[in-house]
Amino acid sequence: MGTLVQKKVSITPEHRQFIEDYRKWGFSDQSSVIREALNRFIREVEASRRKSLMAQKAQELLSDYREDKELTTFTDLDGEDFL
Repeated sequence: MGTLVQKKVSITPEHRQFIEDYRKWGFSDQSSVIREALNRFIREVEASRRKSLMAQKAQELLSDYREDKELTTFTDLDGEDFL
């Protein structure tokens, strides 16, 4: 883990209670709860951005696939993870 910095944030009482129960969730300290939540959120946002970009690029290429019969269109299955 790199250098850690402190940041003051405002949270709801429910968020505070969840963080204070860090041991119940298997975390070593309250900060690790926040780091894990942020890491998961970052992965989710990046995955959503990639999917959106792929959809945009697919739309841009759609006319090529309609006009060139030698190109094979991907199906929904082609985008699924196999691992």
